[in-house]
Parts: sequence; structure tokens; C-alpha cells
Amino acid sequence: MSGEDIVLKIEDLKKSFGDKEVLKGVSFEMKKGETKVIIGPSGTGKSTLLACINMLVVPNGGKIWLESEEITSVKNLNKIRQEIGFVFQDFGLFSHLTALKNVMIGLTKVKKMDKEAARELAMAELRRVGLEREADLYPAQLSGGQKQRVGIARALAMKPKIILFDEPTSALDPELIGEVLSVMKNLALSGMTMLVVTHEMGFARTVSDEIIFMENGYIVEQSSPEEMFKNPKNQRTKEFLFKLNELYGE
Repeated sequence: MSGEDIVLKIEDLKKSFGDKEVLKGVSFEMKKGETKVIIGPSGTGKSTLLACINMLVVPNGGKIWLESEEITSVKNLNKIRQEIGFVFQDFGLFSHLTALKNVMIGLTKVKKMDKEAARELAMAELRRVGLEREADLYPAQLSGGQKQRVGIARALAMKPKIILFDEPTSALDPELIGEVLSVMKNLALSGMTMLVVTHEMGFARTVSDEIIFMENGYIVEQSSPEEMFKNPKNQRTKEFLFKLNELYGE
């Protein structure tokens, strides 16, 4: 693929909080339409990496490119956040707004769309995630899985170049996880570029184009799902996957 197909490029990204180094020089790139999954132990910098890419957290070093634009020092954060969608593990919905208005708010406030056009687009995205009937319900009236699907619809409505998913099923009851993963799988099949932090190894194995194993602020190994699960090169990767297999029978 040519350079024009690169949607996201991360080069030697570093982040510290006080004396604690969380990211110690992370580098990788993503092509248009790819789904990459990041796995690894808790507290290893996975969520911080996503937050840095979306500029929710400012990195201490390294560079981030979105297509051909270096965004590490861009001042217009609203523009960046329109182009890099983010789906939070705790949903991040406004409790006083309906599902429809949660999806509309970025369109009217950030993109300055008129209300009718925003409503039409928001309804289309709610329909896409199977929530057309729940459009007028408030977050308190929705299940966890429905809330997360509203979060995905909200990200999609902004027409981003890539969507970051930060453990999107970790706050869900087990029986609700499948409905969210199903929506994500359909997005991947439709060609959406997605970077996903998750412990859902079934999703990683069947949907991702590449898996990145992170530990202690570094990328330890990255390869295709088949290679990662059948023939991991690094001993730590083997140990991590073995423990997951013991816990979840993946």
C-alpha cells in the first residue's frame, strides 16, 4: 500500500505521569480499513496510548500523524477529535440527554449542523447500531450494552477517519457483551479503521488484522492473529496468552 493509505502513524510515543513512565517509546502505523487490537496486562499503558492519540492526554515525546498531518502539536483539538472517534469504557453519555440528543450534540455544537440535518444523521447512526426504537430514551433507561451502542453511534456520526475503542465491553454484564462486539464486527467489515483495546480474545482472533501485545509501556510483539495465537515469538506474550486461556478458556 502507498503512503496515502496510512491513516495513523505513531513514532516513539512517550508519556509520564510524575516519575512514572507509562509509555516508553511506542511506534506503529495503521492503514485505512484496518482493525488492530491492543492486548496486555492492566496498567501497561494501553488506555494512555489511546488517550494520547486523541489528545485527551498530551504526550511528553514522540509524534503522531493522522494521514499526512502531524497532530502532536496541533492547537485545534476539536478538529482532531472530530477525525479521531473515541468510545469510552464507561460510555461517557450525558445523563440529561436522550440517546438521540447524545448523538446529535457533537453535530450541532462542534460541526455546527442545523438541527434537522443533525437529527437525520443521528437517527441513521442509531439505526446502524440497532437502537432506532430507543432514540427518545435517556441513559438511565438503557442497558449497558445499549449505552455503549449509543456511544458508538455518537462516534460514527462525526464521520471520523479512525475510531479508538478503550475496553468497550469491560463495564458490561457478560450477557450484554455480544451485542456490542457484533456492532464492532460489522463496522470492521464495512471498512472502518479501528484501534481496539480489549480482553475479548475471540474478537481479537476473528476480527482484527493485527494484534499488538503491550507490557510495561512497550510494544513487546505485534503480528497477525493466527501468528499471535499459534506461534507467539516472545516468552511474555506466551505467558500472557496462556493465563488468559486458563481464565477464559479462549
